[in-house]
Amino acid sequence: MNYLFNGISLQNGRQSNMDSLLLKNRLIDKKNVLLTAVCDGVGSLSDGSFASGTTIQMLSGWFSQLTDTIRIGIRLRDVILEINAYIVSEAKKNNINTATTLSALLLIENEYYIIHIGDSRIYSYENDVLLVLTNDDVSESGKLTACIGQTENIFLKYSEGTTDDKTFLICSDGLYKRMSTDFMIEKMKSWSKRSLKEPLNSLPQYVIERSEKDNITLALVKIEN
Repeated sequence: MNYLFNGISLQNGRQSNMDSLLLKNRLIDKKNVLLTAVCDGVGSLSDGSFASGTTIQMLSGWFSQLTDTIRIGIRLRDVILEINAYIVSEAKKNNINTATTLSALLLIENEYYIIHIGDSRIYSYENDVLLVLTNDDVSESGKLTACIGQTENIFLKYSEGTTDDKTFLICSDGLYKRMSTDFMIEKMKSWSKRSLKEPLNSLPQYVIERSEKDNITLALVKIEN
């Protein structure tokens, strides 16, 4: 099982870069494992980038040190809870106000695991069907209701499934708020098996042309059997 993957993080408009991206692939227990995650630091907070950057850095370190894949999805959830506790502690110690969303996708052989909190998203595409695999943690007014870095008591959404012939898109809300679902499906249909570069450019450009001012981060993953 091989994975074709690529990602991009754009500082769009005048907002400082609150987004962070992780794309890491390695063999563990002779199995091909890919971890991708998108964090979007809460821009209304003075130090939102601390939570997003720290989360990605600590996830990367954890993934680099893995020696086996036993209960790997649950272990990913547990380490994110530990990361949240660390960020909350550091924020209190240094008197900073910080928070971030997180959407993480772990692929191992023909299985996937998702850990999610906030309003970044993970999509899957298969046989002309586009699905959102995560639920946004937002109120009716659009306010973020759950995130990493504000409290030790958080609820991480966990799900798992089979990869089959799915293509995955992981992104911050800067990509999907002004995105047309039809346009996204059109791009997924036309992706070259060997190249993810074109949609990495065309999807952000689509929303920028429609006056999106938020930062935009996305990662694309194709499964090769």
